[in-house]
Amino acid sequence: MKFDYKILEEIRLIDYLNHFHLSKSKIYTLFLEKNILVNDAPCKRESLLKKGDIVSIIENEEIDFLCENKKLDIIYEDDYFLIVNKPKNIIVHPDNKDKGGSLCSVVANYYKNKGYDLSVKYAHRLDIDTTGIIIFCKDMLTMAYMNYYISIHEVKRYYRAFVGGILKNKEGIINFPIGEDRHHKSRRRVSKTGQDAITEYKVIKEFKGYSLVEILLQTGRTHQIRVHFSHIGHPLLGDELYRGDISCFKRVALHSYRLEFTHPVTKQSVSIVKELPFDMKELLVK
Repeated sequence: MKFDYKILEEIRLIDYLNHFHLSKSKIYTLFLEKNILVNDAPCKRESLLKKGDIVSIIENEEIDFLCENKKLDIIYEDDYFLIVNKPKNIIVHPDNKDKGGSLCSVVANYYKNKGYDLSVKYAHRLDIDTTGIIIFCKDMLTMAYMNYYISIHEVKRYYRAFVGGILKNKEGIINFPIGEDRHHKSRRRVSKTGQDAITEYKVIKEFKGYSLVEILLQTGRTHQIRVHFSHIGHPLLGDELYRGDISCFKRVALHSYRLEFTHPVTKQSVSIVKELPFDMKELLVK
């Protein structure tokens, strides 16, 4: 497939590619295989681009996951992004691309039906129980851009969760390093030797025995939200792994609610919101 990028200001071609944080090896390959054009003509690394020029990248790909015909809840789509709502009880990707039962397989089927010769590229992941927003990138430039800006925490990821009890501090920052739990392969724990982990939160509403909180991740460690709230004595409802109450909710009560980032091509601010799923909304009226 061919992807087109409209230039918004005068810039050298190599600087434009570097703006996406594309690796040197991929840039080298693009020019070596003549898979990059400016206004449909051959170009050089130092070519000067003018406002309104069109850079084109040719990507020779094919669908790389087993296709699975299931409903896909699309929140936002353009030429570079496919942003979808992940339902509960589905993994984002399998350990083997020939296996079904994953969100990647559903996206692969969508690409097939649309006639897109694309590999399935997810920018981040959610746990099997967690619902909400997942970003898929269609092209290599957008994927490189999102990988970089997620890694430096410039993509703002907001979650909503129901946690046990009433928090004394109605907003705050949880800052405890997280590492592996040597006694349990699937679990993480607060550890002095772990990786830095920072979670901001704000209480939205309180109920009898639990609270709705909004969470902004400053880092993205495995199970970060679940570990942090369990550590301060307010584990997520339904989170049996971290001693959460499973009497009123049967899965981890966590939803990826909002994402904010700057679009790599248009340079416009993008804010994506997906309201709570039905089962979590039921907790609002108990």
